[in-house]
Amino acid sequence: MSFQTIFEIQQSMTVNNRRTVGQQVSRSGQVRVAQYLTSVPWVFTVMPHAYLSYATSRDIIQAIDNKDRQLPEVIQFNSSILSWFTAYKGGAATTPTTVTLGATPAPNSQTISLAGLPSSTGAIFKAGDFIMIGGYTYKITADVPYTGATATVSIHRPIIGSPVSGAAVACGNNCTFNVLAEKCPTYTLMPAPGGAFVQWDEAFVFREDITG
Repeated sequence: MSFQTIFEIQQSMTVNNRRTVGQQVSRSGQVRVAQYLTSVPWVFTVMPHAYLSYATSRDIIQAIDNKDRQLPEVIQFNSSILSWFTAYKGGAATTPTTVTLGATPAPNSQTISLAGLPSSTGAIFKAGDFIMIGGYTYKITADVPYTGATATVSIHRPIIGSPVSGAAVACGNNCTFNVLAEKCPTYTLMPAPGGAFVQWDEAFVFREDITG
């Protein structure tokens, strides 16, 4: 692990998954708003904890240097430290694992059909729940009432690629993010008895690697 370790030892994490929206103010003071159709990549700005022991962090630093800003890594928030971020909040007894696409989505659609849903007490998905289709993770934008094994859900960004009916849909902590280091900072070694502590000079910035 390299980038994954940076997420695990984070001091703070800023998440950006906002749409690209333009605003223009007319001479009369009226605001005109337009959304630009983009893939809305996930961007994580992660500040690791300072003063890690260099002796125990040297292999992590080397792994980061090997990937640098060139090679991607799959990040998952399923550890005891990070599971709060993508945890499933719907009403099923456990995180659903049998969900599939109920129909082939139209290109750039933000409304999709899901099938294979388990029974649920109340909403099968809550607003903010995570699902992953074809390697790309989406957030559900509104509560989805449970009405049976199929449901129509809205997602926060246009569907990426060309997934087809029957494709597997991961939920909650089973979702992953394929990211590149947009900013891979250097570090300063602070002398200490018998070695040194690692002080990162700024935060890491990871941007989702979208190829679809």
